[in-house]
This record gives sequence, structure tokens and C-alpha cells, in this order.
Amino acid sequence: MSRLLPTLPAALALLLAAGCVAPADDAIDVAATSAALTDPDPVQACPLPDPAHLAGHEAVFYTCAETVADGGAGCGPTGYLLGYGTRYAQRFYRDTRPRMTARGQRWIDDVLVCLQHDLRDAIDATTSCDDIWQTAFDSHPACYVDAGFCTLSIWDIAQVVRTIDVRDWVSADAARQVVTTAARCGAGYAWWMRTLFGALADD
Repeated sequence: MSRLLPTLPAALALLLAAGCVAPADDAIDVAATSAALTDPDPVQACPLPDPAHLAGHEAVFYTCAETVADGGAGCGPTGYLLGYGTRYAQRFYRDTRPRMTARGQRWIDDVLVCLQHDLRDAIDATTSCDDIWQTAFDSHPACYVDAGFCTLSIWDIAQVVRTIDVRDWVSADAARQVVTTAARCGAGYAWWMRTLFGALADD
């Protein structure tokens, strides 16, 4: 049946010829219309990490998105894509993961994929660097919890905590992550997290 259906440009041309579609003041560019409907946004074309082959590709989406982000200008070494996403994806996989239990290693793998998948779904090439940062941080708690953070062992949680730089722990974004993640894990867990991080969770 598919051979009987006209392509999109041909279908638009037929509709125009039949008077079923009225062109605007300027003639409709059928080819441009077709391309706009089929060509992906550059960010959406960036690959996601393959859970089965993460080694060496931990931050593949971040590094690709950096080349087209913010209208092609990129966000630079202090932006989220390189300065946070890539930095921590590589550090967690290469340095922290070997110290964790099998359950903790699966958590890292799942979170690496989840964070990049959710960010790709939420941004495009026109998204500003500030909005990328905010959008990415807002997605962290859901990925952490959905991957099983609430059931990680104390040992694994300690490895996660020691991986994060002090300057990142004391930021307002980190405090918000802690509070939201703890709340998603439940009241008892929220109390434990607040005790562990003290004033950080109350900022």
C-alpha cells in the first residue's frame, strides 16, 4: 500500500493544484516544508550512551550537544554540558564505579543513561546555556530515585558523596537536589539525608 501513497512534497503539490490548500501571500516552498517536518533538531540528532557499551562513551550526548547548544555557540567549560555533565559522567564511571558494589555499579550505569536521555528530550539547539543548566539539574532527582538511589547501601552512598566536589555540594542547585531526592525516598529517608548533609539541605 505504501507504494500507492504520494510522498509529502508530492502530496502538498497535488493539494495546491487541486485548490484544497490555499497558499499564503508567498508561494509555499514544498521542499522546505518537507525538510522542516523531517529534519531533526541538531540536539535531537546527538547519540545517547549505550548501556551495554558505556566505557569510553559515558558522556557522548553531552559532548555532542555542546557543539550545537545555544544556537551553535556552545556553553564552554563552565557550562553544564562540559563543566558538570561530562566531568561527572566520566568521573563517576571511571573513578567511582570500580569502588562500588554490583548494585551501585548498575545504579551509576542507569543514571548516566537517564540523565542524558531526559536532557535530550527537554532541550533543543535554541535552548540557552542557563536554561540547559536549570533543566538538567531539575532532572537529577527523578533519575537518581528511579535508578534505585533509595535502596543503595551506605557504602555506595558514601562513594557517591565523596565523588562530588565541595564547591558543588555547597551550591543552591545541590541543596535542591538533596531535598528533592530525600523527599522522593520518603519521610524517614528525608530525615537521614538532612542529618547527613546538615545545613546544606536547609539552604
